[in-house]
This record gives sequence, structure tokens and C-alpha cells, in this order.
Amino acid sequence: MLTDVGVVRDHNEDSLYVDPANRFFVVADGMGGHAAGEVASAMAVETVKKTLDAAVSLIEAFVLRPTDNARKALVQLLQSAVLAAHQAVFQRGSKEADKAGMGTTLDVVLVAGREAFVAHVGDSRTYLIRDGKAAQLTTDHTVAEVLVIEGKLTIEEALVSPYRTVLVNAIGVAADVGVEMAHLQLREGDQLLLCSDGLHDYFLVEQEIADMLGADPAVDAIAKMIDAAKERGGHDNITGIVVTVVDLVDAVPNPIGDDSTQPVDVGSAGAATWSEDESTENISPRELDRLGSAFGKKKPASEAATRPTMPMTAPVPPPPDLPGSEVGALDATDPAIPVQPKLVVGDRAVDGEGPTVRGSGPTLPAPVRDQLAHDDTGPTPKTDGDKPGS
Repeated sequence: MLTDVGVVRDHNEDSLYVDPANRFFVVADGMGGHAAGEVASAMAVETVKKTLDAAVSLIEAFVLRPTDNARKALVQLLQSAVLAAHQAVFQRGSKEADKAGMGTTLDVVLVAGREAFVAHVGDSRTYLIRDGKAAQLTTDHTVAEVLVIEGKLTIEEALVSPYRTVLVNAIGVAADVGVEMAHLQLREGDQLLLCSDGLHDYFLVEQEIADMLGADPAVDAIAKMIDAAKERGGHDNITGIVVTVVDLVDAVPNPIGDDSTQPVDVGSAGAATWSEDESTENISPRELDRLGSAFGKKKPASEAATRPTMPMTAPVPPPPDLPGSEVGALDATDPAIPVQPKLVVGDRAVDGEGPTVRGSGPTLPAPVRDQLAHDDTGPTPKTDGDKPGS
């Protein structure tokens, strides 16, 4: 795991955490002037850490007995951890004038047994790298992504749109937040990359991510990716965590009835150039309405590209297969279910409790869908220097 201030910023508002037992991993990218973003991301990471640390017994129970009920309990645990982080940041921002409007993105990966669970808010990302291919597991919660989903922008147009850095969903900015969840099965050799937009902005061709992570040990690969991001502009803070599954130990679990896991795999790709002075900000419903004149004409179905990620407001389409995804659902009664896969974070090997999670789709509540998760006070740039006219 590594983080870097980048080339343009004068301080680092990203935060990250790796559980010493490799049970969970967290990346947050804060926003808000006067170091408020730094406070927001640190608060979010610490709240998630405390929530998951207090639930170790629940995680271990799932590893020993991976029933559907136990799986649902882990999903609820992860959602609760993210919502607790949201409330902590939102309440502090409401009480302290110099922290008003602060917020953060948040990606959390929880590994338990052969499964991984992902919680996501904002435009940081989690990728799965498998069999030499990379796939984005999360959806960017940005105006540009919404316009792609609605068919008003193509993927290519979105990659260069100024709205690709404007968030419609973030931790701590408004009273409500939507938490996107994903779940997937792990395999030996899988890698998971959690990163802020300061990194993925410069690696929009997913194959380059897979190639770089496959060419060197993870700790060297992530360092080279950060160096490359800085050479290509380094417009924001740059943070990444790479988790490698190096061993899945087979064991006979307790009898658990007919429960089974449904793996879901998705992927996406693209390429674009980026300006050094771009940053992520939030937008209000009023301002989003003003965009209607620019995008009022809906593109024909033949022109509207369909992105293979989980939409925020539309029904989830059938995802494409990832390399090696021909394996069917894992029956939890299978005696080959691993209990203690060995994970590597960077160059540090640790026997963890889990494998890979992916794909249930975003769970934006109605108030968030209707209000785009923000009050009507206007966009909140990451720093004062990002405000229009600065």
C-alpha cells in the first residue's frame, strides 16, 4: 500500500488502512478546503476500522460456516460500517463551520473465506485482476456516469467530459448517502486494487493496470504506477492498495444445508487524457437540472454506449464474463471451500480469512436517487483551489 501527495497538491487528503490480519482494506479520498478533506477521509477510515474490528467474531463465524444468513450479516455489517462513517463525517461537518461541506469517497474490501465483499461510495475504485485481465468492480458516482447510464453521453464523451469529476454521491456531504455493494469469489492468483482517482485517472485502459501489476511484485508495481501517474500529470493525491491471493487452503467446513454463493463479474475499459488542474467536486440537484439543455436530446440506442458496470439508477444489466468466469456458483457444502487463504499486501504475506467479493449493485435509497445524495447548496470542490475561477 502506498500514498503520494502527487505533483499539484500541497498536502495529502487521501487516507488508507490495511488490517494487520488482512481481513479488510480501506481507501478514502477526502474533499473540502482548509484540510477538511484530510479530516473527512481520516474519520471515515477510522470509523470503518473500529466497526469491523468490533465484529471479528461475525467475520470468523462466516468463514467457519458460510451460510446465506451469515453472508447477509456480513453485507449488513459492511453497509453499517460505511453508514457509520458517513454519519460521523456529516455530523462533524454540520457542527464545525470550517468543516462545512467536507466529504470523502470510500472503498472498503472485506475478505472472508473464499469470498470478498466490496462497499463503495464516490469515484475511488476497486478492480479485480485475474488471468492477466483487469475489471472495474465499482461504478463512478459522478454526473458523467449518470449521463452515460441515461444514454445522454457515450463512454468516449464521458471520458473527456468536465462532469466526470463531479460527484453525485459522497460520504458526509449530505444527510443521505447510497452505498454500492459488490460480492465475488476469489481464486489463487487474483489481485484486488483499491485506488483513488489520482491513480486511476491515468490508467483508463484497464489492460495497462493488469500488465503493470503482472510484471512486478505488487509493492514494486504500485510504486511504478504512482510514478507513472505523477509523470502523466499527478493532478491529485495518489493512493493504491494491492492485495494478492497467493494460496487458498482447502478445508472441510461444518454442514450448512443448501446455501450457495452467486458470483458476479463485470468489467470496463477506456482511455483519455487529463488536465493537471482537474479535481473531483459535488453538484447540487439544481445545478444538475441546468445541464439538461446541454444533454436534452437522448442519443439513439445505436449510439448510446452501454457501460459494463453497475448503474446507479437503472436496472442492473447482465454482466459480461471475466476471464475464467466459466466456473459456476460455489456450493457452500463443497468440502473444497478454503478457510484460510493466504493474502499478500505489497510484499508482506499474511494468512487472512478470505477470498474475493463482487457484484450486488448499488443500493441508492429513494431520497438519494431523487436528490442525488446532496442538498441544494451547490458543488463542493475538494479544495479551495479547485473552485471555479481559482
